[in-house]
Amino acid sequence: MSEFSLNNPPLICVAAQVQFAPVGKMEAYIPDLQESLRLNGYPLAQDPMTTKNWRIEDRLEAGMNVAFQEFSRWDFSNVERTVTIRIDRESVSVLFTAYDHFQNAEPHYRNILTMVEKAIPGLVPQRIQLRYIGYIPLEGDTAPTDWVVPSVLGMPNLGELKRGGSISETSFQTPEGGHLVTRCMSLGAGSPTLPPDLLPLNAALKYPFPGESPFLLLENLHQRPAHQAPFNAESCLEQLSTLRDHNAKVFKATVTPKALELWK
Repeated sequence: MSEFSLNNPPLICVAAQVQFAPVGKMEAYIPDLQESLRLNGYPLAQDPMTTKNWRIEDRLEAGMNVAFQEFSRWDFSNVERTVTIRIDRESVSVLFTAYDHFQNAEPHYRNILTMVEKAIPGLVPQRIQLRYIGYIPLEGDTAPTDWVVPSVLGMPNLGELKRGGSISETSFQTPEGGHLVTRCMSLGAGSPTLPPDLLPLNAALKYPFPGESPFLLLENLHQRPAHQAPFNAESCLEQLSTLRDHNAKVFKATVTPKALELWK
């Protein structure tokens, strides 16, 4: 487990997800889960919303076709709206918008995953994912290279061609069979904010978002196959903890020593 930690991390959202084999009648388990969450510190519930996924189907009579699947999603949160629990037919996600240290998030992870384990029997985890999203406003005379290394920023100004922004992505294969993607988005004021798959997110954010200044958005997403065993809260928590190692390594290689000093 990584010991790397910052007291003032530039994080706007941390999202942990356990993906499991689809549950066709997930809505039948939601009332008991909601009651358990309500009585244990997460009383707020959003109206269910319908999400749409697409996949390619191969039909002999018509060649390749795009098929859409619609299914429900439920969001619950604490009173402060800094911890959100998101459930759909294929996953449970825990999202933090006031994150500092893993040890402070750990009790939430444990409580929430335990309630899911008890309320929805027979889950079979397939993948574990941990995602860190950092937000760095570029205020005053600060430049992107004050915060991140030039290699993740794309091309510089080219004479009279002034650089407006960039989105770069690098992917890694981990020794454990996982996949880690790091993205750096250098964007102007009022640009798109959180990754679209996290929206809408009715949570309290640490910063006005989108802000009035240009900003950098850093995203590290690490996922790998889950242990082949029935859903167990402690096992999921242990696996989430181990995902931090590679995330920390990539993050430290992405940002500058000056930035780390300011955030430590």
